[in-house]
Amino acid sequence: MIEIEHLSKRYGDTVVVDDVTMRVDEGTITVVVGTSGAGKSTLLRMINRLVEPSSGRVLIDGQDTMAIPEDELRHSIGYVIQGHGLFPHRTVFGNIATVPRLLGWDSRRIAERVEELLHLFQLDPAEFSEKYPHELSGGQQQRVGVARALAAKPALLLMDEPFGALDPVIRSKAQDDLLAIQRRLGTTIVLVTHDMEEAFHLGDRIAVMDEARLLQYGTAAELLSHPVEGFVERLVGTADRPFQLLSLARVRDAIEPGAVGGEPIDASTNLRDALSRLVWTGHDTLPVADSSGAILGRVSIGGILAHGRQPA
Repeated sequence: MIEIEHLSKRYGDTVVVDDVTMRVDEGTITVVVGTSGAGKSTLLRMINRLVEPSSGRVLIDGQDTMAIPEDELRHSIGYVIQGHGLFPHRTVFGNIATVPRLLGWDSRRIAERVEELLHLFQLDPAEFSEKYPHELSGGQQQRVGVARALAAKPALLLMDEPFGALDPVIRSKAQDDLLAIQRRLGTTIVLVTHDMEEAFHLGDRIAVMDEARLLQYGTAAELLSHPVEGFVERLVGTADRPFQLLSLARVRDAIEPGAVGGEPIDASTNLRDALSRLVWTGHDTLPVADSSGAILGRVSIGGILAHGRQPA
């Protein structure tokens, strides 16, 4: 668990991060979102002391990071930047092996870990181990960058605009890959982005910053349902907010899987996709029931999807 307590950073009279307090639970993804200059990257870098705070503190599992030697702290935290940041003169193997070598792992352990990570990121070791970064696609480079950050098995991974340089199709795939790997490994992740859609897609909790201050910290559903007036409300939008809520809700929380029109629907499917699938299979309406199960009427699925309104 990470506890950020009254953290601030000033450069002379300029306040870059202003009295931020938040907690990141173990095994979750927290996304820090905001416009350029909001202070989000500086906040991230204060966690691993690439930037020293002016005041406040960061605790990792109850230990003040200021009491941990800088090299030890940074070797225990994975760090991924935009554009992957791979060493161009090192092979894929050499890049991923960087931190384990610094930590003094033996060659066999390093080789096993690199092979494990390449398999995890769906990169065949026989094909990719000896390639150099310039021989990889943008998506492959990004996967190697994340693999390198995870090589020493850190419990915490910091990611600063990791997908910003990727085109939309590769970016979407990279986000899905990150989610799958995070769920498998249980790594705690703090990720910075300026993209609200990315924040909604990845974040268990989302921290919205503007002008150095933390304005709101909560789940995507909380931000969509009850955004703080002003900047947060504008950032999350208004017209498609109910539609976004449909994509966050899961079938298991609303209906019995497969109960609508006899169409098999997995419990983890989001409501937006489930409703879209029903339309494609010829179902035009949904029954609306009260708490006792009595059918009150039917509503148009197309209308729900078009306007983002769930049945009342």
